[in-house]
Amino acid sequence: MLLSVNTIVHLYIKVQLEEVTINSLAEWAFARRAELMRMLLEPLVELAQKEWLDRVEAGAAEMVCTACGVVHQGGKSWVRRGSRPRTVKTSSGEIELALVQVTCRECGKTRAPCMEGLGMEPRRQCTRELTRKLVERVYDTSYHKSVQTARDCMGVGVAASTLHRLVQESAARVELTPDPECEVVMADGTPVRAGERMRSGTRVEHEELRLAVQLIGRTDEDTDRPKAQLRLIGLGVGLRTWPVVLPGDTRTKLIVTDAEPALVPHVRDQYPQARHQMCEWHIAHTLDWPLRKDGVGLKQRRRLQDELHSIIWGKRSQAEKRALYDAFIERLSCSPSAQYQLRQAASRILYDEPSSETTTSLIERQMREVDRRAEIGARWSTRGIRNLMLLRMCRTHNVADYARVWMC
Repeated sequence: MLLSVNTIVHLYIKVQLEEVTINSLAEWAFARRAELMRMLLEPLVELAQKEWLDRVEAGAAEMVCTACGVVHQGGKSWVRRGSRPRTVKTSSGEIELALVQVTCRECGKTRAPCMEGLGMEPRRQCTRELTRKLVERVYDTSYHKSVQTARDCMGVGVAASTLHRLVQESAARVELTPDPECEVVMADGTPVRAGERMRSGTRVEHEELRLAVQLIGRTDEDTDRPKAQLRLIGLGVGLRTWPVVLPGDTRTKLIVTDAEPALVPHVRDQYPQARHQMCEWHIAHTLDWPLRKDGVGLKQRRRLQDELHSIIWGKRSQAEKRALYDAFIERLSCSPSAQYQLRQAASRILYDEPSSETTTSLIERQMREVDRRAEIGARWSTRGIRNLMLLRMCRTHNVADYARVWMC
């Protein structure tokens, strides 16, 4: 069902101001934006409905009765019944439109057949364009401040609970579509202040938010640092979400992750054909934890970290790095925990043929954005933070997937 319009609208507006400045004119127009929008939309909506019903009456278009399923083509099986008002909220304010009513002669039901063609949803006041603008404000600020912005800048009153529901409904329409030709995947997780209340009454303080992205390529935009093109393929919150975040496929050849224990068996089972590259930057960075656990002093910990960093990132061959790495492990008799951690990582770093990506720095940048947004406001539910970040990341990296969310 497609409605179209091609016309010229003439508006007659009375403007009465004592002192005319650009500021006074702007304030006058802003205060009357809903009235101006109504004056523009009313004739256009009326004309679009009339032209479409005229086409149905002439047999050039079809109209389906949603009550009985009869397809009307021609003017004998239905009759026009005037119009009824419908109030909708737009980004220009709250306006009232007249929807033409028709009665189906087959079932006797009266309805507004043009509502779907106009992109209006039953029992929904907010238009899709307003919903998108409201939801996108929540990506960077709290629900409360987003509602204030809507009221102050759009003249639209929306409750924070309503905006929260709109975010959840919008996220439910997201369908991520991975690039079938991409061979490089990165995955990582970060703790967020979220969690559900347990039966005992206690509440989980933090949950792990996990991301997986494809590295599509890099573009040189006349800058010293080429821009990476990423594509989101999975996002989840909770301990057992890696099967959802990384469902597995047969085309991926390289997966880059940190040393999270749950990732090792999952990647081995779901991506048996892929190389599992652990982030080589994290190897030295996380060495501090097992060293401190075994009572190694601060100065010695820093010295050992610097030495390991120089081994991994020095200008040597992979064989030389491997030999120095193994020797370094043997000299760490002061910390059995550190020896165990480095031995566990040994088979997934310093490959004879270096990987195209050896760190998770690209996805770490995404995690910083997650952390920044998750710290705004109070505690999150796992569903709430998951849906909000899914929409936010989809808008940034999956443009086509995000556009489908807002299609009528």
